Order: sequence, then C-alpha cells, then structure tokens
Amino acid sequence: MAELDADEKYRTCPECGRDCEPVPLDAEGLGMRISFICPLHGVHTVIDPFEEHH
Repeated sequence: MAELDADEKYRTCPECGRDCEPVPLDAEGLGMRISFICPLHGVHTVIDPFEEHH
C-alpha cells in the first residue's frame, strides 16, 4: 500500500487502514460532498471539497 501524505489521511479507514476511494455525494441543501467508503466498514469520512471557499 502506498504511503499517503499527512493531508490525505482522511482517505484511510480508521478500522482497517485501507486507502478508500472517493465517492461524490449530493448533500441536499448543503451542496457537493465527497465521501470515503471502506468496502468492509462503510462510510468513515465526508468532506466538503469547497470548504475553503465558504
């Protein structure tokens, strides 16, 4: 498994350490979010890719 930069640790499942794939999520009324879903443990992180622009 490739080493992730410190600012990409949100991709890592806290249960098993897998590097999870990003999945776009339309959060109704909140705009676009990116969720990271572990195939074994489910959603573990949801981020707002435009947070710095709010």
